[in-house]
Amino acid sequence: MTDIKPRLFDHPDLCIRFMEWHAIKSIVFKGKHKDHYDYFDAYSQRWPFWSDHYQDHSKKNHKQIMVHVGNGTYQSMDDFYCAINKLLKPRKLGKALKDAKRRTAQAAYQLEKFGEDFIDNPELFKDARQVAKYIADMGKTDEVFFDQLTQLVFRHYADELTDGQIKTIWAFLDAQVEKHLRLDRVEAAILDEDNKNLYFMWGKIKREYPKGDTFAWATAKAAKICHCSRQDVKPIMKKLEKLGAIKLLQTGKRGAHSSLAALYVREA
Repeated sequence: MTDIKPRLFDHPDLCIRFMEWHAIKSIVFKGKHKDHYDYFDAYSQRWPFWSDHYQDHSKKNHKQIMVHVGNGTYQSMDDFYCAINKLLKPRKLGKALKDAKRRTAQAAYQLEKFGEDFIDNPELFKDARQVAKYIADMGKTDEVFFDQLTQLVFRHYADELTDGQIKTIWAFLDAQVEKHLRLDRVEAAILDEDNKNLYFMWGKIKREYPKGDTFAWATAKAAKICHCSRQDVKPIMKKLEKLGAIKLLQTGKRGAHSSLAALYVREA
């Protein structure tokens, strides 16, 4: 049999460990208990504790996945892992949920404002944000702006866009460029702190995310990008929040198996 490498046997949630144990038995070993137990003999003293924990603490969404494992809905372990990843995907809570609702309301407002010129294409606007950063870096001239606008429009099926929709894209792109170029009182306050790490962290955030953008900022990622220690990241981010540059929407969760990074919105 092909070498089987469990992904979740060291997950902090014992329910998840047991679910993978059961899925491997059902999907890989086709329910053959002895073959399964012999293969994972090293876990013979551990899996019963996972089972007990699952019986006592499993939730509805855990049980739903287990039903699909049992009835053959998942044809492969990849199908199972896909379901687990969706289960473990961080949910927006508190300020993050409030921010998501605000953005939904903004989309509804934009639809009412622009009418037939409204564009429901998140990928286009994601691309436009990157283009705006490029234009700001190059220096905003009419030549650069219209060249990049033209390329952006043609990348996203220009023949399907109305003149009004192209104007909508133009206005959005122009506004995003201006956000990148603007130096305000908050940035002046950051400079006045005379803290190189603080300003460098802010510079990296500002370069990637224009004002109003929500972004995930994991400690390891921030430390690597800004060439500082992980211990420095939290006080730096708190200082940026205090100065009004960013706002924390949702705290992150530490751990190798956590996909929940801290969630911020750029305010300045």
